[in-house]
Amino acid sequence: MKKFYNFIRGTFGWIFKIIYPIKVIGNKDNIPRDGKVVLISNHLSFRDIPALVVYFPGFRHFLAKKEFTKKRIVRWFFTKMGVFFVDRDHLDLSAIRTGVNYLKNGEGIALFPEGTRNRNSDDLQQIKGGAAMFAIKGQAPLVPVLFQRKIRVFRRTYVYVGDPINLDEFYGSKFGGAQLEQASQIVGEKMEQDKEFIDDYVINKRWKTKRIEGKK
Repeated sequence: MKKFYNFIRGTFGWIFKIIYPIKVIGNKDNIPRDGKVVLISNHLSFRDIPALVVYFPGFRHFLAKKEFTKKRIVRWFFTKMGVFFVDRDHLDLSAIRTGVNYLKNGEGIALFPEGTRNRNSDDLQQIKGGAAMFAIKGQAPLVPVLFQRKIRVFRRTYVYVGDPINLDEFYGSKFGGAQLEQASQIVGEKMEQDKEFIDDYVINKRWKTKRIEGKK
């Protein structure tokens, strides 16, 4: 899987970067190339997935809805890329075990904690509990990646890499609905803060302020 993933990334990544130019703000080193991590992102368009693959080096298993398994060629491609699938209509214990096992084996996973694509707004939707559950059971940090707006052809998009979110206070304790809700609230609040940051950065052109301050 990793070889195929890197082959696709290396073969087609440069084309994607030309068509969809993205400026990464924040510290890309927050996302380890190797090792356990739960990469979480807002989800504004189908281009988000290839953008995360192309602009952030390292192999990670993406979580996708099981509907992608209906077409044989799509299922084959996604499986070769290391994707694992979830039934969003039910508590999918198999998907949870798969993701947690990847993390325990020292690998990274990536998912969209809003649970579905946001088609009507650039604002964050409610954050579901899956991201926190994976991070706690797999004892891995979460790293938020926030797109400022939908990715568009030949138009620069800004994306912010936030600081890692550690939920180690929940490790090893009894883990029920109340704890999951509390942990998910922490994740949601951090993602909201990061989204506000990148919105402010772009809308108020903060890079110009930094340039002016640097000349003083």
